[in-house]
Formats: sequence, C-alpha cells, structure tokens
Amino acid sequence: MIDIHCHILYGVDDGASDMSVSTAMIDRMADMGVTDIITTPHFRHHMFAYPQDLIMEAFNSLSEYASSKGITLYPGCEYHVSHDIFENLGNGRVHSLADTSYVLTEYSYSDSLDRIINYTQELVMRGWKPVIAHAERYEVFHRKPHLAEDVLDAGAMIQVNANSVLGLDGRAVKKASRKFLDLELVDFIASDAHDLGERASRLDECCAFIRKKYGEKTAHLLFEENARRILQDTP
Repeated sequence: MIDIHCHILYGVDDGASDMSVSTAMIDRMADMGVTDIITTPHFRHHMFAYPQDLIMEAFNSLSEYASSKGITLYPGCEYHVSHDIFENLGNGRVHSLADTSYVLTEYSYSDSLDRIINYTQELVMRGWKPVIAHAERYEVFHRKPHLAEDVLDAGAMIQVNANSVLGLDGRAVKKASRKFLDLELVDFIASDAHDLGERASRLDECCAFIRKKYGEKTAHLLFEENARRILQDTP
C-alpha cells in the first residue's frame, strides 16, 4: 500500500508530537504493508505555518529509519486552499506531492462547490493535478454526493480517508465516503494519520473492507496503483 496523505512528521503541525510517535507510526504502517508514504504537513494561514526548515529536518531524520523498515518517505503538503497557492507552489515555498505535478488541496467544511471548482480549474490551467483531500468531509457533498462528479470533470481527483470509510468520523462522513465509492468517484484512499490513537492509520482494515465489498481490483487501484502514478508523475 502507498499512503499519499499522512501527518507523520513530528513537531510541524497537529500530527506526530515527537520523534518517538513518528517512529511508532512508521512501525505500525510497516506492519500493515505500507511501502511508501507521502508526508503532508498542513499549510493553513493563521493555523499551520508550514515551517520548511523544521519539516525537512524531521523528514531527513525519519527517512533513514523508515527505509530500515522498508518504507520510502516523500515530501509533500496538505494545502488549505487560498489565493496564494499558485505562488507558493510555483516558487517552492511548499512541496507538492512527492515534488510532482500533483498537489493535495484542502477546503473548509462549508466551502461552496463553485469555490472548489474554480480553484481546481485554475490549478489545472497552470499545469497542476489537484487531489481533493478527504472530500467526504465537505458539507456540499453530504447533501449531494454526486456533485463530486463536477469536481472530477473540472480536473481534480478525489481522496477519502480510511477512517471515514470505516465509520470512525461520524455518520454523515461515512455515508458520503461510501456513496463516493458506490458511484466510483474515488481515486485514492489514504490514512490522514496524525497519531497512534483516534487518528491512527487503519489502512489495513479499510483495504480488507474494500476487497470484500468492492473487489480486489478496486482495492489495488485505490491503495496502490493510482498512488504509484503520483510517485511516477504520470496521469
């Protein structure tokens, strides 16, 4: 399995609090068969500053340990979309997903469909491939999950969280994530892991559920093949 959304870097956002938590998260993910992790610390104005020096210090210090466990780490960012996303991606202020043309974009719970589509279209026009982080959380899709088709038509891809599919983040989020799956709108399932407790990685449990309900081919696409295309920077 490949995890494209994970807050495993310590001391840089609301993810792992220290190195011991990061290494324990790596141990857990190695045990469940994860081979690659894109580290995605938050960038969000007035909340998460995305301190590049600290991010790369944590990234470099963890990479060797992860490698010893059979896992390759890649840099990335979960960007809470604002007007400066184009500049910050263009000048390297933040990392795209594995430093490719893919970018993980986050929106607010109450953001409109128009806002999501407008930013998606602008990113695509500028040569980026936007991935909508945990799309099942956004209120607009709780009411009408099929509207995610409009986001896909605009050029984005949809990522949902494993814990959402498993029903650990509330009924509305579970319902939206399952509907996305039923409509075949999901491109990636990721952990969005922050710790070893309530927000721990449960990719293995979710993968087993997907295999049982939707089949081996779908599980392979959502947990490995599509994510491999990000690492290779291919469509």
